Amino acid sequence: MIEATTDKELMMRNEMRVIADMKGLLAHDSADGLRWHGTRTDLIEMVHILYESCEIRDEDGLPIAFNRLVERCCRVLGEKVPRNPCTYLSHARQCQGVKRAPLLLRYKGGMVGY
Repeated sequence: MIEATTDKELMMRNEMRVIADMKGLLAHDSADGLRWHGTRTDLIEMVHILYESCEIRDEDGLPIAFNRLVERCCRVLGEKVPRNPCTYLSHARQCQGVKRAPLLLRYKGGMVGY
């Protein structure tokens, strides 16, 4: 018997996938030629999920600042670094609903846009 997965369970599982995929992305650099093909909002939202996990730390063991993670990911993917990444997060939270499901419900594993 196969149990139905609730949206909450799916989102939790996808959050772990996003974190793992984003950590893998940070192992690359801009010379690898990776390019982002999804929306900038999705990218920033994924970086924020990684940031909130506190799994990426600096040499002193402190969590890396959100803006530094955004800069790093954008550079790896050949994207222009947004001036205010939090604007994208705000936009993502406002636009959830009829037009578009939350990122964590849409995420299929593997990077969404690169």
